[in-house]
Amino acid sequence: MVLWEHPVERYLALGSLVVIAISLAILAGKRLTEPPALILETPPQKQEDLKLSLKVHVKGAVQKPAVYSLPFGSRVADAVKLAQPRQDADLNALNLAAFLEDGQEVIVPSKKWLSNPRPLALTSPATPSLSPSAKRSKIPNLIVNLNTATEADLVQLPGIGPVLAKRIIEHRRKIGGFKSVEQLLEVKGIGEKKLEQIRPYVRP
Repeated sequence: MVLWEHPVERYLALGSLVVIAISLAILAGKRLTEPPALILETPPQKQEDLKLSLKVHVKGAVQKPAVYSLPFGSRVADAVKLAQPRQDADLNALNLAAFLEDGQEVIVPSKKWLSNPRPLALTSPATPSLSPSAKRSKIPNLIVNLNTATEADLVQLPGIGPVLAKRIIEHRRKIGGFKSVEQLLEVKGIGEKKLEQIRPYVRP
């Protein structure tokens, strides 16, 4: 049997082949003209487990005074625990729940007074004369060390109540310790008059 015996069949067959060829050519042209597909790559993720840390200096009534590295969000209690407080450490004078800051200095005060305390010589010429009101006020028996005194120690000073005692301890923690008695003027509520009133009984 001979394919496409009639001319019409041959024309239809040839027409179909031409249509197929044109279609293939069009598809090939589109592929050549289309831009290459973009391949999006996900950048490597940062290490989520990398913990940022801060450094604080713990000293005072502790067994291991040093600079410690702790994670951000740590509290004063965490730093004091690492430094191992001594038996005479007065932890009640610190705000153990406070958050630590990078570069902070944590001073753990001692419950003891000065190692060699001396009684106040109220009649000594070097001692400023006290006003009658000051004489009637509470007078400590020992010199108070501003950098180790507790709230209970400070309230023994003339004109210093619990509120001012807390402010003094907070300011001491903020500045890292008193270097001079005059720095008490930076505490809200202490002026020149009150400073002169307590000056004979304190030392940095």
